[in-house]
Amino acid sequence: MEVKRLSDGRRLLWGGALCAGLGAMVLWEGVLGAVFGVEALADDAGSLAWRGRVVLSLGGLALFLIGWLCPGIGRRVSLLLVSCALPVLGFEAFAGPFVGRDTTIFERDAELGWCLRPGARDSWLGAVVEINVDGMRGPELRTDASQRILFLGDSVVFGAFIERDADTLSAMTESALAAEAVRAQCLNAGVGGWSPWQERIWYEREGSALGAGVVLVHLVLNDVTEPLVLERHGGEEEGFQLDRSREPGWWQGTSWATALRRWRRSARGDEERASAEEAAALGVFQFLRTPALPESRAVFALHLREVESLVDAIGAAGAVPVVVSHPYTVQFEVPGLWWPQDAVAVWCAERGIPHLDLGRFMVGARAEPEAAYHDGVHPNAEGAALMGREIAEFLLREGLVY
Repeated sequence: MEVKRLSDGRRLLWGGALCAGLGAMVLWEGVLGAVFGVEALADDAGSLAWRGRVVLSLGGLALFLIGWLCPGIGRRVSLLLVSCALPVLGFEAFAGPFVGRDTTIFERDAELGWCLRPGARDSWLGAVVEINVDGMRGPELRTDASQRILFLGDSVVFGAFIERDADTLSAMTESALAAEAVRAQCLNAGVGGWSPWQERIWYEREGSALGAGVVLVHLVLNDVTEPLVLERHGGEEEGFQLDRSREPGWWQGTSWATALRRWRRSARGDEERASAEEAAALGVFQFLRTPALPESRAVFALHLREVESLVDAIGAAGAVPVVVSHPYTVQFEVPGLWWPQDAVAVWCAERGIPHLDLGRFMVGARAEPEAAYHDGVHPNAEGAALMGREIAEFLLREGLVY
């Protein structure tokens, strides 16, 4: 019985399909971490590795089907297909877990630097988030709410690393108020990286029209130090959010396009310049440990002036400002670092502004408050729930909700 031999073209195509399949079999986050080190992987390495397996599997299937459906395909054509497909698909699949992915949830803004893109849905810091039509995280505006409470802040308010909108700080506060028969809607206007000067501009431009009678200004210690590297304050940086953003579109989301953006940034020397600026700029821990340092006093005074401009804008719009201070977890561990929150409390008392210190609350609410945080500053879902209940109780005590 004569055995029919495979043509050279078929062998090449099926060999390419086999290589793609083998690549998909080893493309797992655990395998890559064991070989190259976990620190070499991006935040979304797991999902990007999954995407890479899909790419390689589909590419291998396509090569196999071409060989199956075209038994007489020539060697040169097959060689061309395989030599083009494997490098293109291989880089797309294997580069993803290392270069990471840029997000579409931010867009450039001439006044603010960056803001949230209305209607966007994408991954950011390992969590898939959705932005509503008003450019905020969370549900659309409700018409049946007894009142609206606006949350202004940075990534802490936004809910960095938190997957579900219902687990963010504003949503937890709304749930706690609902348990007390208060039908208020809490609006999440937090934007990663924002400071009070950006919040003021956005509030005057858009936020004041949302009809919120109470506006919570959430202050985090990096609000004091992070703006120092931005162009507005004499630095050269546009902001981490823009550095990791892209325009919508399938090509912009590929590993090829992401790697090209990283290469362009590196070729311009942006990474080295940013590292040098961050090293030279005052950091949060240095700021906490050196309150008498002239630079610490200067940046804190600038911060309070920006906060004052924001609360003045809120008052001018007919709303009630409330200042909420957030801690860094190092303050739980090292005594004597609470001076910024204490200074804000005095500042608020002098102006008759309600103030809530969530750091001191967390110390009393939990034996190990650090466990309620994802990292040194961002609360996890448990921490957001604790804080949400305390914010709701504070608003009830102050008579600010009904």
